Amino acid sequence: MFKQVLAGVILSLAPVFAFAQSAERSMTLEVNATVRSVDAETRTIVLDNETTGQSEIIVAGPEIINFDQIEAGDKVKAVYTLGIAARMAMPDEIDSAVEVDGQALEGEKPGALTGTAVTLVLEFISFDGDASIATVKDGDGMEQMIDVETDAGRAFASDLKAGDMVALTFTEGLAVGIVQE
Repeated sequence: MFKQVLAGVILSLAPVFAFAQSAERSMTLEVNATVRSVDAETRTIVLDNETTGQSEIIVAGPEIINFDQIEAGDKVKAVYTLGIAARMAMPDEIDSAVEVDGQALEGEKPGALTGTAVTLVLEFISFDGDASIATVKDGDGMEQMIDVETDAGRAFASDLKAGDMVALTFTEGLAVGIVQE
């Protein structure tokens, strides 16, 4: 179930990256840990990071269902993703935000996910290729300067004309759960 929900979130965000004239950048951090101990009374979990060997103490809030299933020796995986994509805005597109939250069903191995995608539709003003700075105007008429850090981003900005409408989508997601070995 957890993997099905995660796949649904990824597929729902996929249209953001499906445009031919676009630029995107993302990073993903994956952490694997082993449960060292669980204190049911205080809902405290001690995790040993498998990469660094360091321990982390987590207090699980009441929103963590199936807490009683967590045992010493369980393997935990956390995946955090952060991304930004720039593309030509669709006609009549407006600023938008989508939030997704989910957790394991009663009786399943504990797990949860959360994700956000925020799209800002901006009017392109100019691009200074030497300084790699794009100037845009938001829906309130406020001009902003954006540092364009990647070659794909600079190529995208170089092809724009003053007055073009651009959609910038910022995505962030976190999935954490007990995994089978």
